[in-house]
Amino acid sequence: MKLSTNFLKDYVDVDVDLHTLAEDMTKVGNEYDSAENLINATNLTIGEVLECEMHPDSDHLHVCKVNVGNEVLQIVCGAPNVRKGLKVIVALPGAKLPGGVTINKSMKRGVESNGMLCSIAELGLESKFLEPKDKEGIHELPADAPVGEDPIKYMQMDDGVIDFDLTANRGDLLSILGMAYEIGAIYDKKVKEPDLSHGQNNEDINDSFKVNVKTDNCTLFLAKKVENVQIKESPTFIKNRLIASGIRPISNVVDISNYVMLELGQPLHFYDADKLQGCIEVRMADEGENLTTLDNIERALTTDDIVISNGKEAIGLAGVMGGLDTEITEDTKNVIIEAAIFNSVKVRKSAQMIV
Repeated sequence: MKLSTNFLKDYVDVDVDLHTLAEDMTKVGNEYDSAENLINATNLTIGEVLECEMHPDSDHLHVCKVNVGNEVLQIVCGAPNVRKGLKVIVALPGAKLPGGVTINKSMKRGVESNGMLCSIAELGLESKFLEPKDKEGIHELPADAPVGEDPIKYMQMDDGVIDFDLTANRGDLLSILGMAYEIGAIYDKKVKEPDLSHGQNNEDINDSFKVNVKTDNCTLFLAKKVENVQIKESPTFIKNRLIASGIRPISNVVDISNYVMLELGQPLHFYDADKLQGCIEVRMADEGENLTTLDNIERALTTDDIVISNGKEAIGLAGVMGGLDTEITEDTKNVIIEAAIFNSVKVRKSAQMIV
């Protein structure tokens, strides 16, 4: 369980540093593997490229004049996307980056360079979280990024992450809210309850959509329908909290399902409602039945697997992974939200097949 301290502070007022928090959790029986900042880099600032010329002795290096707020630095950069007017992350001389890298003044093919223009990967973010443009060059900040300010705070990535190694009997800590109660008890702090208010119309989903549970291995299945959604990028704070928790942001609809799962500990699954043929059926898989899951792998199912069906064929492996045929895409307009309780032993055995 990776705990984002920014996410945690939505529910309990914690005023101790990251390592103290981790150690105090250990004292009550909760071991951790690591406690570190989401971005482990020092001496960074936001800069603006004022000039960008080709290096006189290279066909790929550029010599840039970069305004860092209190001075203009000459920095040699090899990124293909560097250009005049770009707002960038600058590692100043003396900066320490992940992997034991220290940035110093240097000569690049006979030209002085006073720092480095950074990609997000060079700041330690895992490749699975990088957008395609970030894999090809330096990170491009928005035009309104304030020169001379801390880029990590500006990008709202000034977060601490504790990676807990929880024991099997502490399932109550597999959520931000559960962690908040544990930490609230340690420091005698009151926990803020989540706001569960929401708006809905008076239409009954049962008039247009049917849920049939045909196995005792599903003790609860709840469904809601959301209409006329717009698929787009999630707000920055949601994306960053997912990243801190080890989950790759995808889109606003997919991300909010993961966000709520982290927040409350209740797994959700979202289906494209228009691909469901007006029905969800929960049953045991048929012998020899196959399912292509969201990772585009065809899985051979057994009669011990709980599946979600559209009334004809399996469209999801219950509690484990959804099916490719009903995934949320950029064309999705209507969504069915699932919150269910399945037999945990069978879900675990099915999940072992996915690994």
